[in-house]
Amino acid sequence: MAFNDREYQTVILGALLHDIGKMFQRGSFGSLDTKGQHPQVSSDFVSAFKDFFSGWVDFGLLKTLVQHHHENSRYFKEDLLCQTAPDTYRALSYLVSRADNYSSSERGSKSESYQDFKSTPMTSIFGRIQLDRDPSTQQKYRLSPLSPEAAFPETFESYGTNEVNRHLQGFGEEFRKFVVEFKRNDFEAGFANIMAMLMRYCWCIPSNTQEDVPDVSLFDHLKTTCAIAACLYHYHAHDFEESKIMDNETKKFILLVGDLSGIQNYLFNITHIGAGGIAKRLRARSFQLNLLSEILSHKTLHAFSLPLANILMSSGGKFYILLPNTESAEDKIRRLKRDADLWFYKNFNAEINVNIATTTFSGSDFGNYGSILKRINQALQYVKKTPFSSIMAENDIWSEELAVIDVEFSSEEKLCKACNKFPGIEREDGKMICDRCNHDKEIGQELPRTTCIAFYQNSNAGRFENFLGYSFDLLNNAEKARKDAYLLVGIDNPIKNANLPVAHRFIANYVPIFQDSEDCSVCPSTICENRNYVVIAQPRMFECIANKSKGKKMLGYFKADVDNLGAVFAFGLKETNTVSRVSTLSRMLDVFFSGYVQTIIRKDYPDLYTVYSGGDDLLVIGPWNTIIDFSEHLNSRFREFTCNNSNLTLSAGIALVKHNYPVFRSVDIADNALDKSKREEKNRLTVFGQTIGWDDLPEVMAESRKLEIWIGQKQVSSGFAMNLLTYSEMSHNYNLTGETKYLRFLPLMTYDIARNLPYVNSPDLEKRNIRLWAEEQKDLQNDRSKHLGIIANYALIANRGGKNE
Repeated sequence: MAFNDREYQTVILGALLHDIGKMFQRGSFGSLDTKGQHPQVSSDFVSAFKDFFSGWVDFGLLKTLVQHHHENSRYFKEDLLCQTAPDTYRALSYLVSRADNYSSSERGSKSESYQDFKSTPMTSIFGRIQLDRDPSTQQKYRLSPLSPEAAFPETFESYGTNEVNRHLQGFGEEFRKFVVEFKRNDFEAGFANIMAMLMRYCWCIPSNTQEDVPDVSLFDHLKTTCAIAACLYHYHAHDFEESKIMDNETKKFILLVGDLSGIQNYLFNITHIGAGGIAKRLRARSFQLNLLSEILSHKTLHAFSLPLANILMSSGGKFYILLPNTESAEDKIRRLKRDADLWFYKNFNAEINVNIATTTFSGSDFGNYGSILKRINQALQYVKKTPFSSIMAENDIWSEELAVIDVEFSSEEKLCKACNKFPGIEREDGKMICDRCNHDKEIGQELPRTTCIAFYQNSNAGRFENFLGYSFDLLNNAEKARKDAYLLVGIDNPIKNANLPVAHRFIANYVPIFQDSEDCSVCPSTICENRNYVVIAQPRMFECIANKSKGKKMLGYFKADVDNLGAVFAFGLKETNTVSRVSTLSRMLDVFFSGYVQTIIRKDYPDLYTVYSGGDDLLVIGPWNTIIDFSEHLNSRFREFTCNNSNLTLSAGIALVKHNYPVFRSVDIADNALDKSKREEKNRLTVFGQTIGWDDLPEVMAESRKLEIWIGQKQVSSGFAMNLLTYSEMSHNYNLTGETKYLRFLPLMTYDIARNLPYVNSPDLEKRNIRLWAEEQKDLQNDRSKHLGIIANYALIANRGGKNE
């Protein structure tokens, strides 16, 4: 039997819409009858738009799949069962039913009492996570289109007046507008637009309200059901025998993981080549690496003819894709790996490579999806030991020809001044710049204005060419996309284009730019090497960012990630580790790091420069004191976002450096600080070389600002504050070793206080408070005294420097 494209497309759309009735059951949806069981409501919904769907899918099959996708006659009426589907479509009804069961895996414990499906809110999945501590209080989501601000859970019992109907009406208005504007009857455009709408409106609706903790979103259940159904169709395409479709033990599925390696070296090894060179290129490189991961996942989907739904997770240069375990699958994966290896070898001198690992599994294995993730990540670690093996070895023999990269440098003067790795051509005031670094600059110039990305399955269709055989455009208006774009991705707000495939991804691409009113006359520095190089709407140079600092003009590099994330995914969900639940968890983490981080930076910390933020980690650069403020704010909001669950914590490190200190060395310092935080129990920040728990940070920063003011007012000398650093180190060494010789700091500090702060009987209340404050620092049991080094360092740096430093 030949593969039937229209039938396949109808099956994956039917799987995507099979439970949409669960959303409409909650309230009123125009003239649609929302009474009855959800498969009937789903059927009524597609029937209401029969003319629309008939133009691009098999409507009879679509209606059957959304109505007949259950097998259990105990819970569903006879006319809603797979068994009663028309003979022509019955096998495919069973296929969607199997996909539905695998997605949910029927593992969530049932609620002890009935919960009204119309009014039961979705519970935040973060409240479920449990490792070595008790989980947190459960919180719930309000009904609202997806946005970073709306994704914070709240404590409430019931929806507000008209909250449900308002949400449904919002979906209805958007869907009807799309139906009117949809002219091309193109399946890819129709499917992608509907999936994007479902993500916006179904992210906060529970898939199963009768679970004890209904924390899987309807969107993630619909998406993963669609992905599984797509794989099952490919696997059974030549024989839709019902008994074979219902076989749960045959290994019909492949989970593929792709992971970019070498990112850090490539990303940060940028040399200083004049005004704004690093600032313009660094964000562009980070963005490019994001796009490479995106394009690799698209290339995999195209090789297997799978929908976007089959990308189960994607962030931070890593993606997971569900594939069918067909006879040709192994060869397709091998070709993908070889094509990628060759491209990275030629275009990046093998500095970056993609590691691809796979594992096969059966339908019943979805019941313990955590073990699948554990297995594939173990396989990934093994693959990482042999990079480029697909092109550098044959029959277990290494190719000597490929062991040396064939790049001819006629003279050192022709080496690219930005990367020192490729031959350059003369650009930028006579400097030699290679094509790849010139791309960096052009992308960096476009990013501040970019609102969407158009992808093309052609190496030279877009302005930015030859990315793994694909190309792309960075656009500030979705209408500017070419008609042959296979995907249009909105990177800030959702985009509307009914006749092109669209998607929405939160991508943290904020960088501070020069505004219309800015020029060098407002800058306090008179010796800035970038003076008079200001270009409106272009990224600020790192020196300009450093000049926004308080006191000494320095940059802060802030690096943070989620603690124990591998364990959270593998074990944190316990026995409820289904593919839908893992999808919900991954997507919500990305909403915070890719979406909300961007929101708070733009709103509250506009001088910060986002290098990357997505998945579960971030790197942000900014004025040193702003970075410290940001770190405290970020952790506070992360705690709120994750229901204050003590099993989900952040560790972070901050490096303070001069603006022209090499980026890769600055990141190394921040990395080392992050590692120090993780070694010391995690859930901590390391700054000024000292590690502090997040709970202690607000009070310590308040003390730091007190001392900063006293030094600025000349009530405390800088010399005395410098001595505090010595005493802090001695106190730390005593706590570390218990050796009494370090207790010498107590008499030294007592003498120093008496000599420099003789305010015991002063009539000036402030001076008496300063003396009292200093005396308190001698108390070894005082938590603040443990962090005296942070307090003194902050106050000293905030009072150092001048306008020409």
